[in-house]
Amino acid sequence: RMAYRNYDSNNDNFLQNQAGDYVYIPALNVKYKYNDVVYAAYTTYSRQVKNFSFQLGLRAESSEYNGELLTKMQQFSNKYPVSLFPSLFITQKLNKKEDLQLNYSRKVNRPSFFQLIPFIDFSDSLNLIVGNPNLVPEFTNLLEFSYQNQFNHKNTVLVNMYGRLTSNLITRFQFKDANPDPSKADSILFTSYANANKSYNYGIELTGKNKLTGWWDITTNLNFFNVIIKAENLTGAESIEQFSWFVKLNNNIKLPANFSIQFTGEYQAKSVVPVNSGGRGGYGGGGGGMFGGGSQPTAQGYIKPVYGADFSIRKDFLKNNAASVTLQVSDIFRTRVYDTYAETNFFIQENSRRRDPQIVRLNFNWRFGKFDIALFKRKNMKGEADNMPGMQQGGQ
Repeated sequence: RMAYRNYDSNNDNFLQNQAGDYVYIPALNVKYKYNDVVYAAYTTYSRQVKNFSFQLGLRAESSEYNGELLTKMQQFSNKYPVSLFPSLFITQKLNKKEDLQLNYSRKVNRPSFFQLIPFIDFSDSLNLIVGNPNLVPEFTNLLEFSYQNQFNHKNTVLVNMYGRLTSNLITRFQFKDANPDPSKADSILFTSYANANKSYNYGIELTGKNKLTGWWDITTNLNFFNVIIKAENLTGAESIEQFSWFVKLNNNIKLPANFSIQFTGEYQAKSVVPVNSGGRGGYGGGGGGMFGGGSQPTAQGYIKPVYGADFSIRKDFLKNNAASVTLQVSDIFRTRVYDTYAETNFFIQENSRRRDPQIVRLNFNWRFGKFDIALFKRKNMKGEADNMPGMQQGGQ
């Protein structure tokens, strides 16, 4: 499999003068182009012997990134001729209701477009945001041990203990530098991204699914984890450690006339890495947006608590409920604000951003032809998406 991206970007900036006219500032012009390519081949082998099963996987990758900042005649590149990503998943079924699973995998997370591009966002004149074309991918080794018990058809619990070691962690990084505006001679804060030496992440996650009545079921996810970020390689940063926790509650309610509603609430405590939607003490690395907000691992402070709730209502119709209409509303109480606190020897900063507040979506779904549900089965409630080899850019 091969993935190839080629970008050629130009960023012009204008300042409004006292007459109200916009004047082009050549010194703030940025012309940047880059390309990257990833070649990959992977194989898996699985076998089951009575109540014992295992799956072995190996993905080999070759990747290369080349960028050029034309306005300053600077070049950037990183190459990984061959990178190996092994995986092992072992399952021992204790009886009809219980099983144990041991998983190991190595993953890569590449910087996103906005994290790499050296354009300056001037929307906040006191805190300019700029990408870092020197970023390199981060590599993670993940070890998990889980226990699952299906007590009955109404109640299931999954206990998952995990440890994660990440090298070259992509983290939010703030520094002080000269104002790029040639008309000003002061210094100013920049928010960018940098690779910390490494991070350690370990914890325990509890997931329960309970069918309270014939029309109401609830899924609960509770995650306790500790994170250590080693960032002495970054000026103004140091090692930082933070214990945190995360909880998510998902309610599904069936109503008469083929209506159903879903209500989801989540809360993340103070942390230095944001938990992803699947829990496991993971964090969104390369997928974080630069201009739109969102949380990013930080080595100079912490992420303040964030919470929110989402709601949807669905109507199924036609023969065998082959069609459906769903109305979704995100962040219904408008509470999902991403706040961070950063501190170094020369500044203290609190930052607050919203990303996609209160979006309303209306979806229509129509299934026709034969449908093979086996394609979407999962070995456990949390799914296997993280366990399968893939090549999604910025989230492998």
